[in-house]
Amino acid sequence: MGSRSEYLMGEAQFLKNIGFRIQYFRKKANLSQEQLAEKSDLSYSTISHIESSTPYPMSMVAIYRIANALDVAPYQLLKFD
Repeated sequence: MGSRSEYLMGEAQFLKNIGFRIQYFRKKANLSQEQLAEKSDLSYSTISHIESSTPYPMSMVAIYRIANALDVAPYQLLKFD
């Protein structure tokens, strides 16, 4: 079993990866962060934080809204590589 710090590092990387995937699909859809925020009914600040290189915790509701706004399945934002 790993240590707590190893777990937290893994959690941080997981959150960063979700942010990178959101940014990838957003750019592929040719949307600005502001447009994605509007389409997903989330704030610009939330989208900006999620896409930053700093881990940003988000709810499953936020992930679902973003996936719906990007016209992708939620699992595409969550999948492990």
